[in-house]
Amino acid sequence: MLKIGITGNIASGKSLFEKYLKDTGFQVLCLDFVTHFLYENNADLKKFLLQKFNTFERRKISAIIFKNIKLKQELENFIYPLILDKMIEFFDNNKQEKIVFVSAALLFEAGFNKYFDKIVLISADKNIRIKRLMKRNDLSYEDAVLRVNSQTDEGYKAPLSDFVIENSGTEEELKQKTDKFIKEILKKH
Repeated sequence: MLKIGITGNIASGKSLFEKYLKDTGFQVLCLDFVTHFLYENNADLKKFLLQKFNTFERRKISAIIFKNIKLKQELENFIYPLILDKMIEFFDNNKQEKIVFVSAALLFEAGFNKYFDKIVLISADKNIRIKRLMKRNDLSYEDAVLRVNSQTDEGYKAPLSDFVIENSGTEEELKQKTDKFIKEILKKH
């Protein structure tokens, strides 16, 4: 089984890329969804959140951690092992597949990159990502910039990735680039 990690910063187009892969018939695990699941269903995580943040509401927690690096690191140290367990379970449940994909915005930051044979980075211009984020999440310019700037720069991630798909254009252009990427992967494997 070829394990391909998908990464990209906030509002880069990872979700759209994932959708195209799923529409093509690939098994794709989105670690954002895993995180949502854990927030809703993991009793230990809920207890931790209540102790550290006094809330279970992701928006409130998100607003706190984007301004408090220490709390952000504490949350990551707690939740990353739980997410990793779900990712390994996904690999085990899809052993019959030739290629599987896992999407994670913080793939490198979490150290998950070592679990993949190949990594694809979905990249987009910073100003475009800010505009997308403002529209998608109904954020002010300042809040969008804060979130974009809180992530590791794409310039660090690109040389560590096997493929970089630039997504500063239209959805149709991303779909065409995804089709090209899929053909290239299938040709090699």
